Amino acid sequence: MKRRDFLASSVWLGLAGLTAPSPRLFAANNENYTGELLITIQAQGAWDVSSYCDPKVNQIGEKPIANWSNAGGVQQAGNIPYAAFANNQAFFDKYHNDMLVINGVDAQTNSHTTGVLHNWSGRNAPGFPTLTALFAASKAPGLPISYINFGGFSATADLIRFSRIDDLSSLRQILDPLQTPFDSERRDRTLEDMNRIASYRTARLQRLKAHFSYDRDNLDAMADSLSTRSSLSGLIGFLPSENDVLQNENVNRQVVSSLGRQIQLTLSAFSSGLCSASDLIVPGFDTHQDHDSLHEPLIHHLNEKIDFLWTQATALGLADRLTVVLGSDFARTPFYNSDNGKDHWPIGSTIVMRKGAPWGNRVIGQTDEAQNAIKLSPITFEPDENGSFIYPQHVHQSLRTLLGLNDTAVNASLAFINLDNFDFFA
Repeated sequence: MKRRDFLASSVWLGLAGLTAPSPRLFAANNENYTGELLITIQAQGAWDVSSYCDPKVNQIGEKPIANWSNAGGVQQAGNIPYAAFANNQAFFDKYHNDMLVINGVDAQTNSHTTGVLHNWSGRNAPGFPTLTALFAASKAPGLPISYINFGGFSATADLIRFSRIDDLSSLRQILDPLQTPFDSERRDRTLEDMNRIASYRTARLQRLKAHFSYDRDNLDAMADSLSTRSSLSGLIGFLPSENDVLQNENVNRQVVSSLGRQIQLTLSAFSSGLCSASDLIVPGFDTHQDHDSLHEPLIHHLNEKIDFLWTQATALGLADRLTVVLGSDFARTPFYNSDNGKDHWPIGSTIVMRKGAPWGNRVIGQTDEAQNAIKLSPITFEPDENGSFIYPQHVHQSLRTLLGLNDTAVNASLAFINLDNFDFFA
């Protein structure tokens, strides 16, 4: 066996953990998971909800809000208004019955770092997990790749490890270490080779643990991942073939997206019964210049791939178990700047989707014609000066109820306290 193959094998096997710090598990191992599934889609950079699910039209005497409104007004699918922009009509016409739109969500910041933190953990301070990490740790903590993250916000609060599987070549090497790197048809290694590698690797880990006690948690996590690597073998039969793997797409002149492949790999992992939750990401929504020309293809791409997600999930028999949450850092200004771009705006939206949901075809939350949030009654959801603004924590609290997380051991020390109860899904 060549030395470079030995080293490469060690690298690929080391990827099996794909780990954050060693987690606290709250349940026994799960096999062939058949429970609920969760996907979040992070529109990275702050999407323009005034051209999407909280449509705003130009006002006489005010700065232009949306160029699309010069050609027509706000459109509506069922009870859900939407902007006549990109391919919104096809998307909302097809899926309005399966979605709840929550508008007027106040991220309380124009900072990307805080906005991402607030919208995906429900807190504006660090140290709290993503909704997906909380879900995976509650529902299926023992699965080998229970929580997948393709980038973006991925805090786990040490509840569970997340996995990265976007590099399909590396993943195949982990699942079948006998194959030759970058050539899945060749088998230059033998079981004896792999046993020898494993013995050297174990000895190396023991030496590292003896000399670097401060990093023992990570070393233990890696050892645990390596020892349970065989449980990943069930994924092999669900992965797309080399020829069927979706390639990156040039969405606009600035953005290359792997969202299609992220969906493909997530659904493969769900189908294998080894995964319960996944974070997907679409970059490029921070359009401070040439907003319309950059944002329109991004919205088009997002809608197209969400349709692909639901179409494939239905074909695989997964759709009835799946909840999808769409969101972003915050939103964009309800007017253009001097570079025909749009800057940061704290008042945004969240969309939650589930097939045939009884709470679908609804919009909760309001903003005025300039996209300022309006206080609502937590009971009636009607405007109320004595009510409350909707914050990300309200969205997360209600999502935890929907997903059955509030009464779990995982959530016990992470519950929201003294919070108005917006039960969006009642």
